[in-house]
Amino acid sequence: MLFTSNSYSQSEYLQDSIVAKVGNINITIDEFVNCYEFGPSFYKRNKDSKKVFLDYLINEKLLAIDGYNRKLDTLPEIKNIIHEFESDLATEEMFKQEIQKNISYTKEEIDTIAKQKLIELELKWIYSPNENEIRKIYDSLKAGIDFDTLFYRQFNDTIYYEDRYLKSNRYVLGLKNYELSKIVDTLKVNTFSQPIKAYDGWYILKLININYPLIVSETEQNRIMKEAETAIIKKKMDKLSDAYVHSLMLSAKPVIKRKAFQILRSYLAQYDLSKEVYEKWQFSQILKDALHSYNLSDLNNINNISLVEMNNGNITLEDFLNWFRARSQYIKLDKRSFANYSRSLENIIWLMVRDKLLTEQAKAKGYFEYENVKKQIKWWKDKILYSAVKDELINSIHIEDKELNLSNTNTSKQSYNELIEAELTKKMFYKLNELKKKYSVTINEKVLKTINVSEENNIKAIDFYVVKRGNLIPRTPYPAIDNYWKSWQ
Repeated sequence: MLFTSNSYSQSEYLQDSIVAKVGNINITIDEFVNCYEFGPSFYKRNKDSKKVFLDYLINEKLLAIDGYNRKLDTLPEIKNIIHEFESDLATEEMFKQEIQKNISYTKEEIDTIAKQKLIELELKWIYSPNENEIRKIYDSLKAGIDFDTLFYRQFNDTIYYEDRYLKSNRYVLGLKNYELSKIVDTLKVNTFSQPIKAYDGWYILKLININYPLIVSETEQNRIMKEAETAIIKKKMDKLSDAYVHSLMLSAKPVIKRKAFQILRSYLAQYDLSKEVYEKWQFSQILKDALHSYNLSDLNNINNISLVEMNNGNITLEDFLNWFRARSQYIKLDKRSFANYSRSLENIIWLMVRDKLLTEQAKAKGYFEYENVKKQIKWWKDKILYSAVKDELINSIHIEDKELNLSNTNTSKQSYNELIEAELTKKMFYKLNELKKKYSVTINEKVLKTINVSEENNIKAIDFYVVKRGNLIPRTPYPAIDNYWKSWQ
């Protein structure tokens, strides 16, 4: 469930050393290193990487201070996001303390994963939801019809080549679909499988290519072994975490209330679906009937309706919407059918229930008070406030139509984006100049020079992002510097 990573820290006694002061915010070595390592690569390619990174981090802290002083952190939406990040950090700490310490593994397990990571596979497949149809396709293949002929017949306006093709390594394939990976292990290159039954229909696989390098450099081998070790820890932690969550669910005995679910589904669909689909799936009538059962005439009084009932408390529609808004950019409901839309929303509700139960558990056990949690939430609060101020600046930009070339749609879109970025840069520049006059900025050059980082002054540095997707909220392990600053280079 959780991806864990040891922080890139210097000697323990140096972690709290201050590398820069921005107003009343201190940037410690610990924050500097972790944010540096997990950020984009554009500053790592510079001649003075650490100083360039620090300058942009200082910019973000200045804008964060502006947000604090205008009390943006007291706005409900901002408070909600901060709470979700704090809950995530506390829950992660709970898992580290109570689950990660119980994990053990062998060298053989690491070697197995390392080998799988080196095996590159290319696959194509033919899909049908109908068994009779897939059997006919299989008979045609056995009779000598070329696989690609039948393969390309699948495509239309909604199904693309990428939907029926995969290039990956054996390890990732096993993670995504264990049963499928075991079948691939039995195939030879340019051969196809018998029809395979899956939860959503039937498949015929063809192994297009397989590559296993006979010689691997020492650097590459070390990297693969490190990745394999991280993977085995994650795999074992996922298993223990799932058991932990399962026990919480059994204890809470949550039940989704049908009428509340109908209200929620119709409410979200108003913003998520086209008007035509909304009417086709009769959400207006469903909403009306559900509201009538609660004696409600409109949506203004739905906040306190219980969406999920548990033996130790209820979760209201407002609770869900607060949770949902903090993650809306990462959540996509399945719009292929009414049933799929409903099922995907139900799955999201169960995910929300999981998060709420874990948060309550972490709070009851005091993990919100752990020093590591308090330290990191301060970093994230600064980042969230910076983002809020930046969004304000973006939303204050107004581009007149006459400034765009409207004769070409693509050109207009590109020109619009370029104009927005240019205007944002102007506003950022003036805002930062104003803030630098208002708040003192001090850099400890001596401490800065002593900081060790993995990539420095490397023009070949590449972007490598780690995102914690199994946590309560998807995020980088530490607040990464905004990629926007690349335009300032």
